Amino acid sequence: MKAVFLSSLLSAGLAGAAQAQDFRIIALPDTQKYTESYPELFVGQTQWIADRFVPDNIRFVTHLGDLVEEAATIAHWNVATSAMSILDGADVPYGTCVGNHDVRYPGEFFDPTGVNYRTYFGPQFYEGESWFGGASPSGLSNYQVIDVDGVEYLFLHLQVETPAPELAWAQGVLNENRDKPTWLSTHRYLFDWIFEQGRYDEFNYFFEPPYVPNGISADELFNNFVAANRQVYLVHCGHNDGEYRQTSTNNFGLPVHEILADYQNTFGNGGNGWLRIMDFRPDLDRIDVTTYSPTLNSFMNDEESQFTLSVDFEDYVADRPFLRFQNGVGGYGGTQDTWISEADPNSSYGDSDRILVDCDVSNNIFTDYAGQGLIRFDELFRAPVTEGEGTPVRIPLGATIERALLTVTLAEDTDLGDPQYRFYRMTRSWNEGSTWDALGNGIGVGTDTDPLLVSFFMGDNDPDLEFGRTVDVSSAVRAWSQGATNHGLAILPEPLPFYDDGIAIRSSEDGNPALRPVLDVEFSYEVLNVPPTIDAFLTASALVVFEGDEVELSFAATDPNPLDPLTFRINGQDVGFATGTGVTTHPVLFEDDGMYTFTAEVLDDEASVAAGEVEIEVLNRAPRLDRDASPVLVGTRSVPLPLVIDVLDAPFDHPRAAWELDGDGRFDDLEGFEGLWTFHRAGSHRVQVLLSDEDGGQEVHELLVRIRP
Repeated sequence: MKAVFLSSLLSAGLAGAAQAQDFRIIALPDTQKYTESYPELFVGQTQWIADRFVPDNIRFVTHLGDLVEEAATIAHWNVATSAMSILDGADVPYGTCVGNHDVRYPGEFFDPTGVNYRTYFGPQFYEGESWFGGASPSGLSNYQVIDVDGVEYLFLHLQVETPAPELAWAQGVLNENRDKPTWLSTHRYLFDWIFEQGRYDEFNYFFEPPYVPNGISADELFNNFVAANRQVYLVHCGHNDGEYRQTSTNNFGLPVHEILADYQNTFGNGGNGWLRIMDFRPDLDRIDVTTYSPTLNSFMNDEESQFTLSVDFEDYVADRPFLRFQNGVGGYGGTQDTWISEADPNSSYGDSDRILVDCDVSNNIFTDYAGQGLIRFDELFRAPVTEGEGTPVRIPLGATIERALLTVTLAEDTDLGDPQYRFYRMTRSWNEGSTWDALGNGIGVGTDTDPLLVSFFMGDNDPDLEFGRTVDVSSAVRAWSQGATNHGLAILPEPLPFYDDGIAIRSSEDGNPALRPVLDVEFSYEVLNVPPTIDAFLTASALVVFEGDEVELSFAATDPNPLDPLTFRINGQDVGFATGTGVTTHPVLFEDDGMYTFTAEVLDDEASVAAGEVEIEVLNRAPRLDRDASPVLVGTRSVPLPLVIDVLDAPFDHPRAAWELDGDGRFDDLEGFEGLWTFHRAGSHRVQVLLSDEDGGQEVHELLVRIRP
């Protein structure tokens, strides 16, 4: 996936929205208890939304995850489907998050691929909807786009504890939608405990371990994804019973609002129908938040239930500059222009501050001597852009030209008639020293130019009106971008018999730079991928260890594009994720001796780069006595004594035990970890046991046996 950047005038979208209308977004927190015990409350929520969809200008509904209580219970999915289908019937756009209960439930059932979620809420149900943007390859994350007054808002729903492949997909979505303010919904992100509040941290994960293997923590999600993407203005979650909000700052110095709402436990009846109403007021740069229950027909009024968020949506849209080329302005000096005269066929006018375009420059009623203009903007193009480069100051070759406008200022306009002044794309070379004769009796349409007219403007027959003229020259710039040689444009007068008036265009040599010809170009272009750079190749905390030891493997990489998703892999397994740059440390526990090879790689969205290889030798560790588990051997003389020991060894080894009990120095008295032996005298006896395994490891351990008289 290539990153696509748009460069355009802010004449539409956020900057051009005059008196934007207010609209409403609804957030549905965890509905899991409703599917188990209170289905009428779930139906009550969605029916209320459907009834208020038009009168309240509700534009979107986001479900914050845990649609159901038990992922394995089909009856719960049927309740959720029945309730959410009310929104389908009313054509209400919505999106859903995968919560932990949607893929897992305490006990034996774990649905890592979300089979039931995809069966009842998979992307196949929404692919025909205009607002549905798409889903991740797994189907467990999705996004939607709604349009309000010509401004598009993006809603991104991420799987709980989003694994690296899901985040890589999501990063690609944001890379292609940098012009859309983005709301991110996920499930477990914030917590609200009596003694502490904030994002889930190591302390929280200790008491409530991750539900998704190889998932990302809340802080990692913020630092590597949310903060790295300018357009994310809000993160909303559920999961943890309660209400909480905080505001953080992203990498661009902009506030990101983080909100928790979940009512399933302490608010009665599985949540009592409480939901969040988010009233967007774009003209006031704010979102007003209230908490309401259709079941109770009541609002919560405390400060965590009713509040206002400041959001200037224009700040979250990626900059969309256009390139302006005007001689002597902004460091550009590539304009070439002149005119050629049929009346003076060997004279050049490249140094003139005027470009004359006229049917008859001599104003002779008996002969018509034309004046033709030439203009060219050199240094328009550059090589394609690669990752890591800044915003280009020239147009990348092969760019898609969205629009190109040429603006000229007239020093003199026509006084008689309304002739056309026509622009053609030149197909032969010329320079500011060119003359009428040097170009072979002037410029011929179809011989010296492309036969197709690029654009034209009219003389206005009134020199007192605005003298600026703007024409669309997109077709010409588009042709040059696609490989046609840039020979500039010819400006030719409409040939009218007995018409002697013409125009004078201010040239690139005019004394006032602001009046010189200017070319404005809007375009989109692909940024060519550059593979990540390996900052630190794979290393291990130890290269020689024993069975049962743990080794830390670590490596680091940076991508030229700070927004590229990076996936870190060891031996083909994903072990980490970062946006733009990151360090991954991965623990490996060795359970058996041998030589182990680990190969690392880092992937961006298009390439894979080898990140090194390490070989670790794991030595055999001889079996050893578990002193904590082995009892002190005490027995009675002349009675067969049970000898029982516990041994520690690697899980794949097969330890053996041989006993020396009679003092002859040979371990031939008893074999195994349990057996009977009779001591014929009272007192203390020192015995030995030889522990060994099939890999050659062995250790002798001494035990003290006390025999009572």
